Amino acid sequence: MFDIVTEAKLFKDFINKGVIAQIFSQSKIEGQVKKSDKLVLGGMLAKQKVMVGASQAARAASDSAYPTAQESTPEETVVRLKRAMMFSIKFDGFALAAAAKDGTPLDAYDFEKQGILMTVIDDMSRQLISDGSGRLAQVNGAVVTSATVNIDSPYWTKLSRFLKKNRIIDIYNPGGTKQMDSKKIVTTGDTSIILDSTGSCDDDSWIFNEDVYPGTTELAGIGECMGLLGICSDADPPGPNAAAGLQGLLVANYPDWKAVVKANGGVKRPLSEDLIISAIDDVEGGMTSVIFITQKTRRAWAAHLRDYKIIDKEVLWGGFSGLPFYYDGKVIPMIPDKFVPDGMMLGLDEDKLTIYVTKEGEEITWEKGRDGSYLQKVANKNEFVAEGHIFQNLGVSIRKAFWKIADIQEPLS
Repeated sequence: MFDIVTEAKLFKDFINKGVIAQIFSQSKIEGQVKKSDKLVLGGMLAKQKVMVGASQAARAASDSAYPTAQESTPEETVVRLKRAMMFSIKFDGFALAAAAKDGTPLDAYDFEKQGILMTVIDDMSRQLISDGSGRLAQVNGAVVTSATVNIDSPYWTKLSRFLKKNRIIDIYNPGGTKQMDSKKIVTTGDTSIILDSTGSCDDDSWIFNEDVYPGTTELAGIGECMGLLGICSDADPPGPNAAAGLQGLLVANYPDWKAVVKANGGVKRPLSEDLIISAIDDVEGGMTSVIFITQKTRRAWAAHLRDYKIIDKEVLWGGFSGLPFYYDGKVIPMIPDKFVPDGMMLGLDEDKLTIYVTKEGEEITWEKGRDGSYLQKVANKNEFVAEGHIFQNLGVSIRKAFWKIADIQEPLS
């Protein structure tokens, strides 16, 4: 087996970098948005100054009097770190012994065989697109002593993409009372799931990952990290942790602390170039640098480009490919992401986003045993586990530099 020095070097120089590289290569927001570890109060939160109301002391004049002086309204926002990801990786003792004898690092594929990397990447991507509430889906109809739960969602129809077999969930009613605790999904689907044991819950209750429910306040370490749906909104993020608004600012107190939203009251309308331009035109304090779209909208936009004899070529945003949107002579990448909600588009100014982490470049922290080792033996088995976590949260400096278009008619198939 590895000695502690070799083990530490293995995790720092190979495993840590390998896992981070895998996450960055596949999670679009995680890989592209700048990171910062400038934190205060023991590393629990980050503070940033934002402008939430500009001075209006400017006008023409009919005499020599200057406008009455005003102050702009700067405000300090707080972005609290979250336990955004907790995970465990299992190693076979024989494989470790063979690797130690060879004097070579473990092959990266050994991690992917465990399936944990794809799970981490998928859940991190979902969190960074979502609204910070932690809600995975909603119960569609009361459940009375049954293992079958009918489900739907205000965001997605393909719920099986993250409600996968063996995922463990909790269910809370809208009032915040836990009604099902640590139930394992044994059969998954887009409109219903089957759990490993029976239970009861109210209609319109919410499904969360196990032990993720954040309570009613935005505290360090509690709940999921904020995502684009919480930022690209003209309202406070949804409950259960929306009491203080986004980053501690309520829209009711700061009317400019909201994004541009183009909705149609739930009525689907065709995708149009003019609708997108109107959203970009309405942003303030920034410039749209990328548009996140659904995979179905990508197909619709590709068809639009072909119909109007516009060259249908791919454009790049970092290492990710998309389609072009032409605006004032500039090309804005339209990037598909499987977690963008059905019928929505999200316009971002990535320069106004920051992912706050505990240590830039070393986002993953591994637990150590009392002897300083990363690998902990599984009782009565020739197996070892390593437990890691990522503490981070997504912050925004100018919210009205972002936009959302909802109620887009997408291809049916």
